[in-house]
Amino acid sequence: MPKANRKSTAFSRIVKAAVVFLFATCCQFSFAIGPHEIVLVVNDDSMDSILLGKVYKRLRSIPDSNVIRLSLPKTVYDGVSTDISPDDFTTYIWKPLTAKIKDAGIDLQVLACVYSCGFPTCVTSSPPLSITGLTFLRNKPVPPEQVKDGRYLSELFSGPSNASSPMSPSATLDYERNRLLEDMPFPAMMLGFTGKNGATLDELIASLERSAAADFTSPKGTFFFAVNDDVRSTCRRWEYELAAAAIRKFPDQVVTVSTNLPTASDFPLVGFMTGNRTVDTAALTFAPGAYADNLTSFGAAFFTPDHTKVTQWLKSGAAFSSGTVVEPYAIWTKFANACVFVHSLAGCSAIESIYQSVSSPLQLLPVGDPLSKPWAPRLEPVVTIPNGPLSAMVEMSASVKDEDPSTFLRFNWLVDGKIVGSGRTIVWNSRSVGNGVHAIRVVVRRQMESVRHQDFTEVKISVKNGGAK
Repeated sequence: MPKANRKSTAFSRIVKAAVVFLFATCCQFSFAIGPHEIVLVVNDDSMDSILLGKVYKRLRSIPDSNVIRLSLPKTVYDGVSTDISPDDFTTYIWKPLTAKIKDAGIDLQVLACVYSCGFPTCVTSSPPLSITGLTFLRNKPVPPEQVKDGRYLSELFSGPSNASSPMSPSATLDYERNRLLEDMPFPAMMLGFTGKNGATLDELIASLERSAAADFTSPKGTFFFAVNDDVRSTCRRWEYELAAAAIRKFPDQVVTVSTNLPTASDFPLVGFMTGNRTVDTAALTFAPGAYADNLTSFGAAFFTPDHTKVTQWLKSGAAFSSGTVVEPYAIWTKFANACVFVHSLAGCSAIESIYQSVSSPLQLLPVGDPLSKPWAPRLEPVVTIPNGPLSAMVEMSASVKDEDPSTFLRFNWLVDGKIVGSGRTIVWNSRSVGNGVHAIRVVVRRQMESVRHQDFTEVKISVKNGGAK
């Protein structure tokens, strides 16, 4: 797929080479998206945000170091409405967020941003952007006409861009980071919205719990594309048969493209797309892990009760959805391409699937569980660590249960959420941390693929050293 044009200079090539060298020699990591590679952003001035963040941290085993706490005073955001000014976004969200990521020592490993609820959804620039869209741009706005007309082309979009163009292979965010280097955007999602016309805290918690339980389950059901004469449907009608053909290449998948709405014989739905202002989601049954949307003007425009909201899909059983925060004028590039389901079937997480399928994501608000991955294969790492308390230099090793010797695996070791080494066996200096209880996490991934599946295990260890570190 063609990507956005960028000026190539000798200096930029030197910078890229230097970054590659630093990644290879200093950091020594390259993962698919995992809980240690996102930041979970919580608004300390919103009790809903705090509580939902705690639930998600527990469900997804997000390290303490990756939870970023911000403060949005009521004079900046009242917790009910949708808007925040560009200046306030910069002052109260972007600057403290990036500073705290750096202070936590995780800036080189973080690939994506996850907002809890309790945040505004729309940045009142001209034209407006979603909070996730401006985060994606790393707070660097692009020409207004690119936003308004949907002509901004995301570096992560894998196509297709028309009925005769190809689709690039699915890829995880670490693969894209290693390709784009300093041009890598900052993909973002929101767990949900609890303000006016949104969902309740309990509804969002239930949605996240369903999604987490669906990982690695390979749910069975129907991918359903409902077609009609509404412009909301016709603007992306060309995508459906392309996506259906790609989905059918996966074993035992059922796809329907129909002018009718799904009925009981189609349930559960593992994916659903239509084009209507409103949808009776209560009449549908979703499999946990599903994506659903209805490409409408006000899907994430919570300031009006008109049209079905993205949170309604979460309440009805879908794991994730997306919609625009302002009137998009039925421009297909601003919405998820039907191939979002192909990326999910390839084992990508929800956030990876969304951003590979949206050409111009700047006014789109993706919501739900960004780490949902129902079709990813399960890897079960096993660690061997000496009995504690640990002291001085400690040898630790890892393997995978029922390992296939023909599969190339890479192991990375984290202590308290930060990477400390790579390899099946490492020697770790326990004096690098203080005495007491610490978390050792081993992440394993299948390396020689554009979709680098990963899993992890974590154990608590006790460290007891005498004297200085």
